[in-house]
Amino acid sequence: MTLGGGVLLVLILAAHAVFFWRVYEIVRFVQLGKGAWPSGAVAERLKDLLLKGFGQRLVLRQPAGLGHLIIFWGFFILTYGTIEGLINGVLPAFSFAWMGPVYSLMNTLQDFFGLLVAAALLIALYRRLVLRPKRLEGTFIHTLDALVIIGLILALIVAFYALRVIEARPGFTPVSTFLHGLLLGAAQTSRADYPVAFGLFHWLHNLVVLGFLVYIPYSKHLHLITALPNLFLSKDGVRGRIEKLDLEAEGAESFGVARITDYTKKELLDAAACTECGRCQEACPAYATGKPLSPKEVILGLKAHLFAEGPALLRDPKADPTRALYPEIIEKDVLWACTTCRACEEACPVEILPMSKLIGIRQARVLMEGDFPEEAQTALRNVENQSNPWGLPQESRGDWAADLGVKTLAEEAAVDYLFFVGCAGSYDQRYMKVTRAVAQLLQKAGVSFGILGAEECCTGDSAKRIGNEYLAQMMAQQNVDVMNGYGVKKVVTACPHCFNTIKNEFPQYGGAFEVLHHTELLASLVREGRLAPVKRAGNVVYHDSCYLGRYNDVIDAPRALLTAAGGLIEAPRSQKNSFCCGAGGGRMWMEERIGERVNVNRSRELLATHAEAAATACPFCMTMISDGLKMEERPDVPVKDVAEWLLESCD
Repeated sequence: MTLGGGVLLVLILAAHAVFFWRVYEIVRFVQLGKGAWPSGAVAERLKDLLLKGFGQRLVLRQPAGLGHLIIFWGFFILTYGTIEGLINGVLPAFSFAWMGPVYSLMNTLQDFFGLLVAAALLIALYRRLVLRPKRLEGTFIHTLDALVIIGLILALIVAFYALRVIEARPGFTPVSTFLHGLLLGAAQTSRADYPVAFGLFHWLHNLVVLGFLVYIPYSKHLHLITALPNLFLSKDGVRGRIEKLDLEAEGAESFGVARITDYTKKELLDAAACTECGRCQEACPAYATGKPLSPKEVILGLKAHLFAEGPALLRDPKADPTRALYPEIIEKDVLWACTTCRACEEACPVEILPMSKLIGIRQARVLMEGDFPEEAQTALRNVENQSNPWGLPQESRGDWAADLGVKTLAEEAAVDYLFFVGCAGSYDQRYMKVTRAVAQLLQKAGVSFGILGAEECCTGDSAKRIGNEYLAQMMAQQNVDVMNGYGVKKVVTACPHCFNTIKNEFPQYGGAFEVLHHTELLASLVREGRLAPVKRAGNVVYHDSCYLGRYNDVIDAPRALLTAAGGLIEAPRSQKNSFCCGAGGGRMWMEERIGERVNVNRSRELLATHAEAAATACPFCMTMISDGLKMEERPDVPVKDVAEWLLESCD
């Protein structure tokens, strides 16, 4: 071993020591979280890891994802040469040539991927420095971090090609061959012909590799280590479901998330896995309308907080943090701006869940401190007293059906479907027309159904997402007990919030029902010929409810009905990429005082399609879009539920 080889060996050992110590430290920080790691469904997790991790399926949803795919796979392919270069620097006679055809194949792949990665990096630089898309906005340190990484990789590729220009490798290497001819002519060369240049580039290559190794766990590119494990562990639970808290747990001193260690281990891994790509921020309706909430900054704030408090917490898990999680890390206006639309979670390429992090803090504020917006307090007080946010009499819940001949289950329980009407469908004067339209269509198609009437109460959706878990559990359990008492098997509802809660959260309370949104049932009735709509003139733009499309994949049914009833126009942001109306997460009951109103932003987008009317399939969306159109001075554009359009076409 030469002196240079000995020095390089020391540097290799030192760099790996720093790298693995930092990784070990981060693992210990993450282990501070509560509970056990997700387990089970190993086959599904491996499938997700292959498709979403190595296949980059989530990243490729946007055009820029192709560049990331190239860099991702280039990293693995070029690492083959990197390992050879490091060992060769210590032991000059070493080579992977003994691998025969595999060696030639890897040299070929490296030759092509070196060029592809360089091109992808130059495009990334152009996007960051010239195009500057909004989702890449960040602090100077954030931008500098990205530029350092890009610079290191480009230096690595320059050194890689320089070494191969000087000394050719077996395999088909057209890029290196072209550069060799351009720089050194047609004669074949070796490292012996250019010993100084070869040595300089060899050291440059190895030093950059080792510098990169040390830098990764301290930089934004920590996700190179944490993203794949995070994807593997993400296949757990129902999408968007807020897990039921055990409010009767013995020895429980608090509920919700008041300290960073109140998060689960997986939730802390989420924070460490952020790629800082900004896709969540770009999709967030609160951020887009000037609110202080950025899902990316929420996750990065939690990550920084964990890493700052981690050393002290490892010494004493009960130590008081130097900064409070709320309101110092997550501020008040950030916490209450979230509409729980899940656009951030849908956009994330490594399946991080910013929304659930905020819900946990809301639970702690509401359950432990009674601290939440005053307008929401009024709505939840009404739910507690009258089982609906409007505070209207419980006994009048079924009044909308007085002249339609709709029976309650108390009158006749032997029906195929329970029509769970929901609070808006029972009390909101505008949405009662939708409820009646659904009932009339079901009657027209000969569907056997009944309602609960005064026995129905709020599902607890708003209460749960505001953070009042106690009230949400009380409402859910009351409904489940009544429904089970009547032997309900199938449920149809016209409210996506009720639909999502009954389908995805009631099972936690013993309520296992087959749940359909009214557009799903009506679409099946049209397919069966039990409803026969006639196309009418005019085009309608459809607004996807977050809780229907993004949460539950009900995308095709409402479109099929609108197409059958007339013309359909798509909004620029639609289906799973739909833009929120601004009412979810309890925001329906709160004032919007910062920035532009979310519903106005969305209404303006719908107006830009030049559709003659708008269609929704959610009571909250109907209210918000209708109000938004009025604020845009376009009350002449009608907003109707899909069921209303269908009933008109059938009549």
